[in-house]
Amino acid sequence: MCTTNRSWPMDESAGEDAFAANVAELAAMPPRFAALVAGIAPARWKTRAKDGNFSLQEHACHLRDIEIEAYRVRLERMLAEATPALADVDGGKLARERDYHRQDFATAQAAFAAVRVDMVRRLASLSLEQRRRTGVMEGVGEITVEGLARMMLAHDAEHLADLAQLGRELAR
Repeated sequence: MCTTNRSWPMDESAGEDAFAANVAELAAMPPRFAALVAGIAPARWKTRAKDGNFSLQEHACHLRDIEIEAYRVRLERMLAEATPALADVDGGKLARERDYHRQDFATAQAAFAAVRVDMVRRLASLSLEQRRRTGVMEGVGEITVEGLARMMLAHDAEHLADLAQLGRELAR
C-alpha cells in the first residue's frame, strides 16, 4: 500500500520531451482509473483486496486526498517558496481517520479527476526554471518539480497495479 514516497533518488532534470511525456501520462490516470472501475459492479466497490489493500472506494478517496493535500500543496509551495520543507503524507493514516467507506465514491473520483486536470494544466505551463525549483521532502530529501511529477507517476503506477489486481479478484 502506497510506498512511493518512502525513498526517492536525487532527481535529474528531464528534457522537454520527457517532461511533456510525463505530464501526458499524468493526464491519463483519471480515465485509466475510470476504465478499471467501469468493469466492477458498484456493489463490490467497497470490497478490499485479498492482501488487505484498498478497495476501489478507498483508492478513489486516497487518490483524491493525496492529489490535493500532498502533490498540489507541494507544487504550490515549491513554486512560491525558496526550498520549502515538504511534509510527508501518510495515506494509510488518512484512510483510517477519514473512514473512506463512508464517503461517496463518485464524488471522490470526480474530485480526483478535476484536481488532476488542474495539476496537469499547471505542470504543462511551467518554464524550465520553474520545473527545476526545489523543496526538501520529509523522508526523501531534495526534490525538483520535475521529480515531483515523476513521483506522482510512480504513485499512479503503484495504484494502477493494485487496481488491476483488485479488478481481477473482483471479476472472479
